[in-house]
Amino acid sequence: MAPKRTIHPIESKKMMKQLSSRLTFYFFMVAALSLQGCSGSGRLGKAMKTYEVGEYARATSALNKAYRREDNRYYRGEASFYMGESYRHTNQPRRAAPMYARALRFNYKPSESLLLQARQMLKLEQYEDAAALFESYLQESNHQLAHNGLASARLGQNPPPPKAYQLETIRKLTSRNSDFSPFLNPDDPTELFFSSMRTTGKKKRHQNRITGQGFSSIYSVIQDSRGDWQDPVLFLDQESDGDYEDGTLTLTADGRNAYFTRTRYDKGQPMGAEIWNTQSMGGRWSDPVKIELGPDSLIFAHPAISPDGKTLYFVSDMPGGFGGKDLWMVPRIGDEWGTPVNLGGDINTAGDELFPTVRQDGTLYFSSDGLVGYGGLDIFKATPREEDGRWRVENLGRPINSSSDDFGITFYRNREAGFFSSSRDNPRGYENIYAFALPVIRPLLGGKVRTADEEVLPEGAMLRIVGTDGSNRQVPIGSGGNLNLMLEPDQEYTLLVRAPGYLNHHQRISTTGLTESKTFELDIQLQSASAPIVFNQLQFKPGQSDLSPEAQKELDRVADMMNTNPALKIHIDAHTDARGEATAQLVLAQQRAEAVMNYLQTKGVAEERLSARGHGGSTPLKVDAVQARIHRFLKEGDELTEGFLQRLSRGDQNTARALNNRVEFSIMP
Repeated sequence: MAPKRTIHPIESKKMMKQLSSRLTFYFFMVAALSLQGCSGSGRLGKAMKTYEVGEYARATSALNKAYRREDNRYYRGEASFYMGESYRHTNQPRRAAPMYARALRFNYKPSESLLLQARQMLKLEQYEDAAALFESYLQESNHQLAHNGLASARLGQNPPPPKAYQLETIRKLTSRNSDFSPFLNPDDPTELFFSSMRTTGKKKRHQNRITGQGFSSIYSVIQDSRGDWQDPVLFLDQESDGDYEDGTLTLTADGRNAYFTRTRYDKGQPMGAEIWNTQSMGGRWSDPVKIELGPDSLIFAHPAISPDGKTLYFVSDMPGGFGGKDLWMVPRIGDEWGTPVNLGGDINTAGDELFPTVRQDGTLYFSSDGLVGYGGLDIFKATPREEDGRWRVENLGRPINSSSDDFGITFYRNREAGFFSSSRDNPRGYENIYAFALPVIRPLLGGKVRTADEEVLPEGAMLRIVGTDGSNRQVPIGSGGNLNLMLEPDQEYTLLVRAPGYLNHHQRISTTGLTESKTFELDIQLQSASAPIVFNQLQFKPGQSDLSPEAQKELDRVADMMNTNPALKIHIDAHTDARGEATAQLVLAQQRAEAVMNYLQTKGVAEERLSARGHGGSTPLKVDAVQARIHRFLKEGDELTEGFLQRLSRGDQNTARALNNRVEFSIMP
C-alpha cells in the first residue's frame, strides 16, 4: 500500500518551501507548490519530480504517460490528481476539471479532488454542476471555500445585470504572451506601467519553464497628445539575467517612489517573493533596494502604497493569516516600516487575496478567489466602516469581473475609468490588459417653451434652474423658445420659467440614477395672465359634484401654478350642461365651484386668493383651437348650445355635454 499523502494543496503551510514558475509569472497569483517525497511507482516517481520543480507543461505529459502504464488504482488516481494540479497551475480549467473527476473515480484524495473540481467548474461557467459538487462536499466538510463557492455558483446562475462599463484592448499593451498588473502614474496619467512576459527586448529572454514565455519584466508606456500609446520600454532599462523576475509595481502620489515585486532564483535555495524599492533621481531610477518585512523564506509581494505614503499594503503567506495568500498592511514609522497587520476576515479567506491597489481617495481594491464571485479571481472594492472599523467589501460585478481571472485594477484620478488584467477570451490562459470606462453620462435639458395661445414668446423670457449641487443659473430664452442646456448627473433640479404677460411656470426634473445620457424634452406652455384658463380634464359627470382622480390631478396643476405665482388670485367659474331645471343647474354648478375651491385650499392656496361662482347651463362652451384638434367633429368657434347638440350623433352629443360640464379659471386683478 502506498504511503498516504497528507499535504492539502490549498491549505498547507508547507507551500512556502518552493514556488512554481507560474507563481513567479503571476507573482504568486495561484497556490504555491508543496514539495514532498513521491509516493508513486518508479514511472510515476519520475513524473512527479518534474511536477515538484514546477515544470507543469512537461509534468502533464509525463504524468499522462505514467497513468497509461500504471495498473495500480492508487497510482492512477495520484497521476490524475497531479495532472489536474498541473493544469490548474497553468490556468487550464477545461483540462483540470476532468482530471480531478478521474482522481475521484479512483478514490484518490476524494475530499480535495471534489473541492478542486468544483472550483474549476466555476471558471468554466458550469454553475449548476459546480453547485451540485459544492453541496456534495458540504455534506461532509464545513469549509469556507465550499460555502463561498456554492454562493458563487448561485450568483452565476442568477447574475445581476452588468454595469455600463465599456471594455477594450490596447494594441501597444498586448503581446502574444501574458501582459498584466497595469498601474497608472498618479502624478502623470499619460504614463502606464505594466508587467509582461513578452519576448521582445535588448537580448534573448530567459524562458519560463512552465509556459515557454519569457521572464516577467516591468514596462513603461507613454500616451502622446493625440491619445496614442507609444512603444513600451523597460522600466529599469535592464532585463533579467536569469536570477530574478520583476512585476506588479506601485508608485507614490508624487511618482518619485516605486515599489515592486521581485522573485529571486538562488540555486539550491527555496524561492520566495520580495518587495523592492527604487527612487527617481535626476530623471533616472536608483538601484533597487529590498524592503525588509519578514523572513526571506516567506512571500512578500504585490505592493500598494497609500496616497499619503504612510501605509504599504502587500500580499503574504506569513503565519497569522486565514489560509492561502492574505492581504496585509504595514505603517511607515519615520524611515522604517513597522509591524505588519493582517487586514482581517472581512477581506481575507482560505483562498488567495492578491493584487491590492489603493485609489487616490484611499479606497482599497484587490482580487480574491475565496470570496463570492463569478469563477476565478474577481476584483473587489473595500472601504472601512465608520461604525465599527470593519471592512465593507463589494464585488465590482460584470463586465469588470468574469469567470476567468480578473486582477490588477488601476484608475485615472477622479474618473470611473482605467485598466485591469484578465485571462478571459484567451485559450492559453494568458492575461491581457483591458481598458475600461464608465460612459460619461450627459443629461441635457431640451424641448421648447411656448405660449398656450400660440403667440410669439415675448422678449425677456427667462429660465432659472437651481440644482441640489448648489448651482443657480438664469438663462434667457429666445423668441423661438428652444431649450438647450447641459445638466449634471445625480442631481435634482427646480425650473422656473418667466415671461412678461404670462404666468410663471414651475417644474422639477431629476438626473439621479441615470445609467446613460438622456435629453429631457420639455414642452412648457405658458398661460396668459389675462385670458381664462381651461383645464381639459377638469370635468364632472352629469348631475355630480364629486372630484374624479383625473380632476384632482388637474387641480394639482392649478395649485402648483398658484404656488409658483404667489401674487396670483383666481376666480372659479363652474358650468353645467343645459339639461334639467335652471335652479337645479345653478345649485349643482355652485357645489362644483366650491368643491374646486376647497380642494385648492387643501393644497396650500389661501382662501383670500380664491373666489367661486356657479353659472348652471346658461353659458355653453365656445370651442377653441385646442379643443377642435382633440374633437374632430367640432370646429373652432362652435358654441355648444342645445340647438347645436341636437344636430350631432348620440355619441358626439354625450362628448359635447361633457365639455359643457366644466370649470374655468380667470385671473383677478
